[in-house]
Amino acid sequence: MTKIYSLWTLLSAAVLFGAGLGTSQGAELTGRVVAPSGSGPAVVFIQGTTGGTVPDGDTVVTHGSGGTLEPAVAVGFVGNDFVFKNADNQLHATHLSMHLAYQEEVSSRPIKNGATVYSIALPIQGMEVRRPIRSYHAFTDQTGFIDVRCNPHPGESSNILVFDHPYAAVTTDDGTFVISDVPVGSHEVWVWHGGTASRWGSVDVGDGAATQITVEVAEP
Repeated sequence: MTKIYSLWTLLSAAVLFGAGLGTSQGAELTGRVVAPSGSGPAVVFIQGTTGGTVPDGDTVVTHGSGGTLEPAVAVGFVGNDFVFKNADNQLHATHLSMHLAYQEEVSSRPIKNGATVYSIALPIQGMEVRRPIRSYHAFTDQTGFIDVRCNPHPGESSNILVFDHPYAAVTTDDGTFVISDVPVGSHEVWVWHGGTASRWGSVDVGDGAATQITVEVAEP
């Protein structure tokens, strides 16, 4: 006897079959960066892993009253925007430079703070300017991070690391971090702290379970 199956039945069976194959959903990579007191936040990230959907959120840098540039450390994701704000009652000029690690290897006079990414005048309190985060802003071991400074106020500075994947996080005040939806498998974990990025080691992330690590960094 010939049996006729509905399209819905066939689709449902396909979904159940796929689930039975044990499709990996990813998990959290959590932990804590142990750093000298007062040395500032760190950025924990994964290198060599592609894919994933970057967060839909802009990276905001604000010139505050009293000579502050906040946050001191931030991450940005390709496809979103940098947003520069002036919350102060005086003129500020935001200058972004990308550190070029390879220059130190090939030149005895490397550019001090790297190549200019953006230079933006913010003369009016309450002013806001947006600029796109491009793919070539993304961190590599040759380009490094973005140094943010205020031209009229050299003491105001900040650092941004840009990624083309979602597997990065800035540590909280107590050094903890969470990176969500990390693919199952072995990954290279890197840490940026105090202006220097380095490979911490490899970690195996299991399916559906949180993986915890502790990273110790020296005085920058």
